[in-house]
Amino acid sequence: MAIINGRRIDPRSIGGGIPGRELVQHAKAGSGRRPILECNGKVEQIKASRMYSKRELVDRHGRGAKVASMPDRSKGHSFGGRRSAESKRIITEQVIDIAEHLFKQGVDFDEDDGHWMVVPKFLLPQRWHAITQRTPLMVAFPREYPALPPVGFYMMADIPISPDGHFFNSVYHSAWDEPLAQGWKWYCTYIHNGAWQPARNWRNGDNLYTYFHLVKEVLGN
Repeated sequence: MAIINGRRIDPRSIGGGIPGRELVQHAKAGSGRRPILECNGKVEQIKASRMYSKRELVDRHGRGAKVASMPDRSKGHSFGGRRSAESKRIITEQVIDIAEHLFKQGVDFDEDDGHWMVVPKFLLPQRWHAITQRTPLMVAFPREYPALPPVGFYMMADIPISPDGHFFNSVYHSAWDEPLAQGWKWYCTYIHNGAWQPARNWRNGDNLYTYFHLVKEVLGN
């Protein structure tokens, strides 16, 4: 099998077909990416177990199909409902740890379901002090946590504005909308797909400390 310009299959090299595993090798999909085949405007993930025929590998203009890779599709965030025991255990451990070391004045925590935690008197950066110095601040955990991070965070709705325009009466990016009915506004902080990297031992990867570092950064910039 020959590849032209690093991407397109040379039709002369196809013969009776090409095994999917060979196409996968040429796609060179790295971590977090999927091998794909593009032909006649159709894009599909390459299956290593399949044999691809010449009809599937040559387009209507006689050109060979493109072999490439694309990022994995992100799993959707979901909030509320039943959480796995493992997710709740990890959230509880992280909340307790962060309360002991970062918010020694104490935090509120949904001990029943692990859906949220609140820092009752979160100290805002200097740029907010013309509006308010402290506010309750909530982080909501998706059911997929720690595999997926929170989506934004919440501050009390009696804060009229923000210095940067990222504070909303609605939510985006599939964030949890239930807190809005409880007097919260949502602050938009979105972590791109694949950027959040938790570890089996949560202390060795992205965790609640990481998220609060992000919260402080976005509020301060």
